[in-house]
Amino acid sequence: MKRISLWIVCFALLAALASAQEIKRPVFFLRYEGGTKSEESEDEEESLLEYQRHKITLRIKEQFSDELTINLYTTAFLKLYDDPGDTDYWYFYLKPNCIWDITDRVRWTTEFRSKWKYDFDSGSDYHIDITSLLAKTELSVKLLEQLKIIPSFKSVIDLYENPQTVEQTYTAGLRFESRINPQVRLNGRYRVILPVPPDPEKHEFGINLSWDPNK
Repeated sequence: MKRISLWIVCFALLAALASAQEIKRPVFFLRYEGGTKSEESEDEEESLLEYQRHKITLRIKEQFSDELTINLYTTAFLKLYDDPGDTDYWYFYLKPNCIWDITDRVRWTTEFRSKWKYDFDSGSDYHIDITSLLAKTELSVKLLEQLKIIPSFKSVIDLYENPQTVEQTYTAGLRFESRINPQVRLNGRYRVILPVPPDPEKHEFGINLSWDPNK
């Protein structure tokens, strides 16, 4: 609760620092996703598990000024297996997001997420109540008119009832976006993932080249 209160105070201060412009009314987005699916079972006697999934997402967008926009994402997810012997579960999370154009060339984006998960099988010794905390921030800097550099940092902490299964993951990344000419775009990214307790770190990179002859 202390972390959530801190983020609320930070967003309130950012709103106070925004340019004195007329605040627009909030915009609401509501989305529902559902369906059925099969997944492989860890039990050799039962190869496939049939289940239903239901997901509702609410997004509230508040634009305080041309420079400052805050979004609040709320998601509820329910997974129901057809076999009564399988464990159904649901989760719910809140994720505030802030986008602040500090200057014409610098944009700061940050978000925080708190997620709660519950398994309906109360006889389980762990994985009953899971809290996942996520914090992410990135800075977009336009070095040239056609080149952006975007460093980022993300941390995820999963808190389980069983202390031995508590996990932390830290990710540092760097992206660049470049428009070589009106028809050609070049994007690249690199990130390193550091899990705690110590596991082998992961390095990921990618590059994307697009060409649109219509421009």
